[in-house]
Amino acid sequence: MEKDKGGLESCTLGERLATLRKKYGYSQQDIADMLDVTRQTISNWECGQGAPTLDKAAELAGIYRISLDELAGGAAERSGAQKKTKDLHILKKLMGKKCRLEYLDQTEAAIDDLLGNTQVRILEVNDEWMRIEYERRREGTFRQKETVVKLVELSKITGAVLTVETEVENG
Repeated sequence: MEKDKGGLESCTLGERLATLRKKYGYSQQDIADMLDVTRQTISNWECGQGAPTLDKAAELAGIYRISLDELAGGAAERSGAQKKTKDLHILKKLMGKKCRLEYLDQTEAAIDDLLGNTQVRILEVNDEWMRIEYERRREGTFRQKETVVKLVELSKITGAVLTVETEVENG
């Protein structure tokens, strides 16, 4: 295999998908969750036993901040080297804390079952995504709750309000 100008080896689409995923620190399950597919689907793509549809390829290109041409053609390394680093120190300080998130697109938040959740716990933050955890009513039940862990694209979040947890002091 020869290397392209960006340093990424000229390789198959599957090898490129695996390389990009690892470069950005995602697991196959992380990517599967972002694309709403199974982990096995991601594994199949990376092993060359299939390829993403055009819409899923476009989503992958968005995740890695590259064009579809770069995803298929190999200029991803150059694009990644030129990316600007974001200042995430404030968001990272919220990790482990409960917050109320404000969304750019309220309809998308409602579809994702997040709009009604006043409190989410921020589990992890990176340049593109925030991993959150929250409780919701289990579908088909009245009182049972389930814990949900989701990845939310940072570009969709307009604000985060820290939820203050107060303890009652015994006097």
